[in-house]
Amino acid sequence: MAILTSGMPLAQRVALISENVTGPPGAEMLRLSNIASCEEVTVLDNASGAGILVSHLIDLAATAPGLQLQRIVAGDLDPEAISYAKERQQAQLTSNLASDWTRVEIQGIDQHSIPFPDASFTHVFANLGILFSFEDGKALSETYRVLQTDGTAGFTTWKGIKWWADLAKPAFAKYLPDAPGLPAPEDVFPSPGWKDPNLILKKMDQAGFVDVKVTEFDFAPKVVPEEFCEATAALVKLIAKRAWSEADFRQYAGELEGALLRCYQDDFGEGKKQVRMTALITIGKKR
Repeated sequence: MAILTSGMPLAQRVALISENVTGPPGAEMLRLSNIASCEEVTVLDNASGAGILVSHLIDLAATAPGLQLQRIVAGDLDPEAISYAKERQQAQLTSNLASDWTRVEIQGIDQHSIPFPDASFTHVFANLGILFSFEDGKALSETYRVLQTDGTAGFTTWKGIKWWADLAKPAFAKYLPDAPGLPAPEDVFPSPGWKDPNLILKKMDQAGFVDVKVTEFDFAPKVVPEEFCEATAALVKLIAKRAWSEADFRQYAGELEGALLRCYQDDFGEGKKQVRMTALITIGKKR
């Protein structure tokens, strides 16, 4: 991936590198949703980012002869993410004009106010997107509203951010000992409770979903140290921007990536390594 991303703008490079970690939970969510056993489907991918879930969905459809993707909408509030998703779509269509990417509509969508009528979709997914909702109850109710009866909703969230305890905290303690402390990523998401299966079940029940299942998904993607630390540092900087004073941010933000990489190499050496992650995958139905 280093060769493919080296000439890209920083934000786009970080987004694509991060898909090594965000992609597997999305693919597993599709599997657990049993969408491959369906026939005609209409899908909304909420907070779609650069389109990794859509990519997995189209790949899945290619191996499931009965699955017909009638309509796919990929929505995000971030203009850069929308731009990257459109670039991905264009690249796919350039190589294959018959691809199901022709059915993908990419647009700006707020998960709290979805611009579609009731019962528009058979499936609505949010691959980690619910974590960034400032009002998850509203996002869930909107998801429920646009689902058809018997429709399926799927959400992925993090049970815990293992690299924070295993890498970031030791790195900053060792190489940036004078920097102010930082909260763990899972403690700064706007809507709490998405790392606790019992709380997730309660949220889904309050929104009206039935047959809800929360499944723990462990996986260990192989990452390139330099890429992983670059992407990780980008997230840590977002946290630091909120937690630190402007003076502290100016002093230490530029050193975060280097500290992460040095600690990573201290512990794991050079070359690709597996990084263990645990996601929670929630599937529910509308009745």
